[in-house]
Amino acid sequence: MRKYAMSPWVKAFSLAGLMLCSQSALAHARWLVPSHTNLSGQEAHAIALDFSISNDIFHADRSYGSSEDKGRGGRARPQLIAVAPDGSRSAPIAYFDLLRKSAAGVTLAQSGTYRIGLEQPATVFTFYKDAQGERGRVFGGKDSKEIPAGATDLATTRMHARVETYVSRNQTTELKTTGLGLEVANGTHPNDLFTGETVRWQLLQDGKPVAEGTEVMLIRGETRYRNQRGEIHVKADANGFIEVNFDEAGMYLLEAGVNTPSTTDGIDTERASLFLTFEVNPA
Repeated sequence: MRKYAMSPWVKAFSLAGLMLCSQSALAHARWLVPSHTNLSGQEAHAIALDFSISNDIFHADRSYGSSEDKGRGGRARPQLIAVAPDGSRSAPIAYFDLLRKSAAGVTLAQSGTYRIGLEQPATVFTFYKDAQGERGRVFGGKDSKEIPAGATDLATTRMHARVETYVSRNQTTELKTTGLGLEVANGTHPNDLFTGETVRWQLLQDGKPVAEGTEVMLIRGETRYRNQRGEIHVKADANGFIEVNFDEAGMYLLEAGVNTPSTTDGIDTERASLFLTFEVNPA
C-alpha cells in the first residue's frame, strides 16, 4: 500500500418499463462520501461523512434526514454502520439532517480497512399505468391505497440497496464480504487505486459471482462541471470480474444493479443495487 495523507427516500424514478426496473430507472444516484479514504498515524483518526441522493454526483440534493427521524410511512430509517477490520460492527452511528444532505462523523480506532455504509430493510415499490396511460409508482404492494383507481399493468419490485465506502487506517486489510446483496470482493483493494493501473474487482450477489454480462457503471464526481458525464460502462466476465483503467484521479461512484424474478407472493421482481464510493489517486 502506498502511504499518503490523504437522504428522504428517492422521489423520482425514470421508468423505462414496469416489469424492468433497470439501472437507468433510478433517476437519482445514492452516495456516501468520506473526507478521507486513507489515513496513517499512531492516534485514532476521525473522518467526516456526507451522504445524499442526487443526479449530480457528489453534489448534495436530497437529504437522508436525521437518524432520529421517523421513516416515511412507518418505514425504518437507514442505519449508518461501520464494520471494523476485525469484523466487529458499530452501534448505529448518529447522523444529522443538513437539508440537502445528511452528515456524520466516525472515529477509526483500529488499523486496517473499515466498511462504512447505510443499512436499511428492503423497500417495496409498485409501478403502474394510470387511466390516462401515465406511468407512476408508489411505495408498497399492489394493495396500496395510493394506487389510483383504474390503474393497470401493476408490477411490484422489492429493492435491496447497498450504499457504502471503504476507509483504511495505516494499512489495507482483506475485505470481508457479507454474502448478502451486491458487493465488491477480491482483486484490487479499493483503497489502493491509482491512475494508469488496471483495477480488477469481482462482483458478488448473495455471495456468488454475478452473471456474465452484468453491467457496471463508474463515474467520476463533479459531473456538474462537465458537458459530458463521462460514464464508464463495463461488463462482468464469466466469473463476475470487471476490469477498468482510470485516466483521471478523483472520487468515483460505482453503480450496479441486478434484477431477478421473485419467489415471494405479491412481489414480481427482486432488485439488488450497489452504490460504492472510492478514490483514485494520481500515479
